[in-house]
Amino acid sequence: MNYLNLINELKNSKANPTIISIDGVAGSGKTTLAQRISNELTEIHIIHMDDLYDGWIDPLSEELAIRIRSQILLPILKNGRAIYKKYDWALKQFDQEIEIFGIKYLILEGVGSGQQAFREFVNVAIWIEFDPVAGFERVINRDGEAIRNEMNKFLIDQEKHFSIEGTRNFAHYTLNGAP
Repeated sequence: MNYLNLINELKNSKANPTIISIDGVAGSGKTTLAQRISNELTEIHIIHMDDLYDGWIDPLSEELAIRIRSQILLPILKNGRAIYKKYDWALKQFDQEIEIFGIKYLILEGVGSGQQAFREFVNVAIWIEFDPVAGFERVINRDGEAIRNEMNKFLIDQEKHFSIEGTRNFAHYTLNGAP
């Protein structure tokens, strides 16, 4: 991936808003890349898939895809405004309401952000190629040992998801390794 080409493409995008997905295995650096891109652009909003999963049970469910389409993607494209609830991992429920409006760029980043259910809306898809075992260790180092068992299951869900979805093959840009 040529980062400068990516930024130039985004700056010259005619889509309004331009929807960007950043996908790859857990711990690959998707959030870091989203933040780096946001430093280059204005009128941008980042949505983390971690804020949209309904906890650890079937995080990459069809219900997740339906919620993202109906609460975020379709409204932002139709009305320039969307409202969604952010998942609170401590309370184990959707809690804080987030409103998005007045943006030129929307980044949807995290495992599952490049799935088939969203592809018709995504203008630029980015895949971060990274070793899942190394990503797992980065997540544990970042978030703590308390989530090790849940993350082990998530790695299985993630592998199954990517196998079915073919997300890597859909990407417009591929970054080898974490940013």
